[in-house]
Amino acid sequence: MSIENYRPIDTQTLIARGVVALAIALIVNLVLGWVALTQNLVASTEFFQYPPIVVWTLLGMVGATVVYRVLTQRSTAPDRIFVRIAAIVLVLSFIPDLGLALFTDSVTLSEAIGLMSLHVPPAIVTVLALPETPLGR
Repeated sequence: MSIENYRPIDTQTLIARGVVALAIALIVNLVLGWVALTQNLVASTEFFQYPPIVVWTLLGMVGATVVYRVLTQRSTAPDRIFVRIAAIVLVLSFIPDLGLALFTDSVTLSEAIGLMSLHVPPAIVTVLALPETPLGR
């Protein structure tokens, strides 16, 4: 998308994309959570539970949508910048889970890895669903 042809995304379109992205991310994360819990892939479940999966997925997706909205209002290349920010935030989002594994006795490494794996689907969905050009191409 050239700078001359750039127009900020309208609010209705962004809300629709955000809702669809949230639904997809929630479904994927709940299925991953169900698989991990029913197949005993996580050795502890202090933090790996359905309500936190829903809440954190919701917060992450709403946050991503707000960030994308701000970028569309302030940048002529919001898609490319958004994808970069999403990649950085994904990597940074692993830090609290690693901290849980390192500093909380009741949290096992499998639970921390399980929690980290739940960050990936929403990140992928946001870079595919929110930008005008998926993956910021």
